[in-house]
Amino acid sequence: MTNTDNAPMPPRHHSDVSARRAMPQGHITIGLVENDPYAFALLRPQIERLDPRFSILWAVSTGAKAIHHCLFTSPRPQVLVIDMGLSDMPGTRVCEILRQHGCTAGVVGITALTTADWATRLAACGGQALIAKDRIPDNLRPAIIDAAAGQAYQSEGNGTSGPEHAGNAEEYAFDRLVTRATAIYPSVQAAINRLANTGQGEVGSAAATATATASAQPPANPLSPRQQQVLAAYAAGETTGRIAKTLHTSNATVYVHLHDALARLDATSKIEAIDIARKNGWIHIEQYQQ
Repeated sequence: MTNTDNAPMPPRHHSDVSARRAMPQGHITIGLVENDPYAFALLRPQIERLDPRFSILWAVSTGAKAIHHCLFTSPRPQVLVIDMGLSDMPGTRVCEILRQHGCTAGVVGITALTTADWATRLAACGGQALIAKDRIPDNLRPAIIDAAAGQAYQSEGNGTSGPEHAGNAEEYAFDRLVTRATAIYPSVQAAINRLANTGQGEVGSAAATATATASAQPPANPLSPRQQQVLAAYAAGETTGRIAKTLHTSNATVYVHLHDALARLDATSKIEAIDIARKNGWIHIEQYQQ
């Protein structure tokens, strides 16, 4: 395990809201995703030196871990700074999954490659900025500040359309992802509005689950077959890695199924979701093998 696989720092409080209250006004918390240990060694202190308000909550080396921490750990970062070329999935896919699940963290991509290679893809997946690594000293600080406020950062030379479009980026964000060299980044809310609940199959909200469990006797099972398998596997004591291997999928996909199951059961933790599902007869350990 490299130093990029650091576990999240223990939260000072039990909720995101109380954790933010304990921080100085304007404090910005950051999750860092970088799989190159040499780049990581430079990036973490470099980012925190950019502004005294910046604090890195955790740093990981894979997209799967970033998804897990952004959806399940507390406190959650206000901004995710993520390398585009990760080993398990592109940074654009991480951003897309987070937006599909309503994650409100601003996403700032970084890359050592030409920004034109990633710019329009990151904009389409709901990111707020893409910064070339050689431009970090000049552009990463304002990009993080804008992303923490839920806004897009538009700056020439970073795969964007330039500041002349910054005022109406909302209008163009998804309808004018023009060329490989030009991108209009959306605000966080515009990205969520566009991408939330896409790619998840059947949409199941916590409210719908609550209505179903209150009105039916016995209540209908709100979980998809795959969500049942994942919860049953966790109930059997399996690790995420073993579940992914058995189901022939990725760790990130397992986390996505778990997150969707929690939403459908209106549960706040994996343990609570397992308890609800078992009490209602919605999961059985043998389902894991099906």
